Amino acid sequence: MLSKYFKPGEPGAAIIISQHGSVLFRKTYGLADTGKSVPLRPELPLRTGSLTKQFTAAAIMLLAEQGKLSVSDEIGKYLPGYPAQGRYVTIEHLLTHTSGIRNYTALPQFGAVMTKDVSVDDAIAFFKDATPEFQPGQRFSYSNSNYFLLGAIIEKVSGMNYPDFMRQYIFQPLQMADTDIEKAGSPPATVLGYTQDRKGIAGVPYYSMSWPFAAGALRTSVDDLVLWDRAVTAGTLLRRESWERMATDYTLNGGKHTGYGYGWFVRTLGGSNALEHGGDIGGFSADTWRFPKEGLFIAVLANNDAHEPAPDAVAEKIAKILLRHERNRPAAPLSSP
Repeated sequence: MLSKYFKPGEPGAAIIISQHGSVLFRKTYGLADTGKSVPLRPELPLRTGSLTKQFTAAAIMLLAEQGKLSVSDEIGKYLPGYPAQGRYVTIEHLLTHTSGIRNYTALPQFGAVMTKDVSVDDAIAFFKDATPEFQPGQRFSYSNSNYFLLGAIIEKVSGMNYPDFMRQYIFQPLQMADTDIEKAGSPPATVLGYTQDRKGIAGVPYYSMSWPFAAGALRTSVDDLVLWDRAVTAGTLLRRESWERMATDYTLNGGKHTGYGYGWFVRTLGGSNALEHGGDIGGFSADTWRFPKEGLFIAVLANNDAHEPAPDAVAEKIAKILLRHERNRPAAPLSSP
């Protein structure tokens, strides 16, 4: 199925499947660099966009476990210069996209500034005065601004810059050697990103990696994502109750559920509960699925943001095949008395 989706000589994808931490399938398709005909390999890191959010959420939970913050804290406690506008926004509102703070990447002025390197404070100043969409906890609205602010809170509480904190407290303990947070001036990547224009496959325009920050600057490999999933499954790095809280569907003020926890969408597929999140950033697209009961994990990382089918559709097709196989698997025989 996958060989039909990704053509040789074009940008492709790295795909991995694991169950209970053991790798079942690991393969790449296409090229990391079409100009130099460099093949894509599973150990090569790709930009993953919003897959960053689950890592940022885990960092917040790590600080909460250390007693340095609480998710119920109002954000002004850590960001005193952020205008409250008569609203009580908590860290949990940021984690669950229920703050009402507008998405900075969707503001009309963003296209004019996205190529400029900015500080964390300057980026926040770009969107902090935008009129809120709704009162905190009233509804769900996906906004990169929420996770940008979480990155600023991590820096304030830890006294470290966000990339260094993530490296020291998450990536290194989990031995995720090919994972990092990109920033302005990061070394050039081996895997280049592509898109589609009227003439065919093309490179993407430059934009500054100072903007994605804690909302979308993660660069990682499928191999490292399996290490991440093993930590989630085993309940390491964080306490089990912290992982469970991250995976809990958030309830709005009116009692409705959002379908989102802390950095993950909480979904069902084929009757199985799942945690899913995609990511899109210029030239790259990604998607992951976790099925806790079945112990299954799927990651699809592509270096083409216009590929059809998109990684989320590919990952869902893979998931349906795996779940069908799980349902049809013969039950283990009963042991003799």
